Amino acid sequence: MERVIQALAESLEPASLVSRVAEQACAFAPKADGAAITLLRATDNAYVTVSAHGVLATAVGFVVPKRGSLQGRAARERRPQLIADAMVDSRLTARVRAMNKQWGTRSWAVIPLAYNDHTIGSLLLAAAEPGAFTEEDLDSLLAISEFVSALIGAQYQISTLLTQVMTDSEERGQRALTARFIASVMLPETAEVGQLQDELEALLAQSGALSVVFQPMVHLASGDTFAYEGLTRFPPDSVLTPQKWFTTARRLGRGVAFEHAALREVLTAAERIPDRYPVAVNLSPSAVLDPSIQELLVSVDRPLIVEVTEHEPFPDSLSADLEKLRGAGVSVAVDDAGAGYASFAQLLRLRPDIIKIDGELIDGIDEDPVKRAFATALTALGAELGAKIVAEAVETPGQLDTLTRLGIEYGQGFLLGRPVPEPFPK
Repeated sequence: MERVIQALAESLEPASLVSRVAEQACAFAPKADGAAITLLRATDNAYVTVSAHGVLATAVGFVVPKRGSLQGRAARERRPQLIADAMVDSRLTARVRAMNKQWGTRSWAVIPLAYNDHTIGSLLLAAAEPGAFTEEDLDSLLAISEFVSALIGAQYQISTLLTQVMTDSEERGQRALTARFIASVMLPETAEVGQLQDELEALLAQSGALSVVFQPMVHLASGDTFAYEGLTRFPPDSVLTPQKWFTTARRLGRGVAFEHAALREVLTAAERIPDRYPVAVNLSPSAVLDPSIQELLVSVDRPLIVEVTEHEPFPDSLSADLEKLRGAGVSVAVDDAGAGYASFAQLLRLRPDIIKIDGELIDGIDEDPVKRAFATALTALGAELGAKIVAEAVETPGQLDTLTRLGIEYGQGFLLGRPVPEPFPK
């Protein structure tokens, strides 16, 4: 969570904010060929150009003193300053006039920026033509400057407070509580992601945090089990379901690492399953193509089924990239068929050994003719591919009777066997 607050503080730095302000100020002032923002530096009371756009793009870092500068005069008089020809105006120092020749600028409008009655900097607009800006232009420029002043001043104040939160408190617990409150108010989604990321890393680092249960895949006519699927379970106090944990890990860029950790747990627990039963493991396309995961799979001396999940698109090269696994005797299944990215064309390209029909398509299949038609089409496709068809989430006798009548040979679900840690108790 403290990382979230640190990132928030950095994002609110005035220098980061005004990188957009100069560009937009130039866009909203048609006569301007360039714009810049200067901030008053407390260490030496000088104006530093922190953001510039257009013909002033190279002005970033340019410094002028408060005393004797046009910016200082604007702040002191609390009104904008206009320059008709910056290359010859005697109010500018020789150095500044020379820089105007380098930038190719003649006209200037300098608007002071103040927050809580304290000067914080200036907004500068420049044009290549002399006499480009008039008094009539100042009304719109002043409206812009009021907003810019408030924006920079408020952001600076919040940034300072956030920095104090991270450094001033000696009590780490109190600092963490304050950090969570600030993040939840200002960036609720980011705060949630930060908390989940911390919990995810803790799960990956903690030995034994993940557990495994096994659910049978059954031949419907005989009731015999032909394989077991290993399913990852999380601590009882976990904030998310297993599926949401894997989705969150992918969103946080830790998907493959998380799947690798879960795979290791499943393969270790599978040592309790007799070798005559293949063990199925779930992997996303990204994970199943990871070289370290493929090496782990081919090193296992037992029959395995890799169920490729459909929660992300299948790469066109997926079939060819799975040849190493198939060559080592690993069977390939498509999980949740009909619910995700795997179309009939993709099934034809992949030519899986097993096609598992998603549970949502099985729910109510005994009453829905459209779902029955889809299951029949998958059964016909499976017959042509030589693939087993497994219906998922079989939970009622009505579903079981319908699936049997449709010619679907295999199933998985609570009616056929619940997930348990020890299918073969010692």
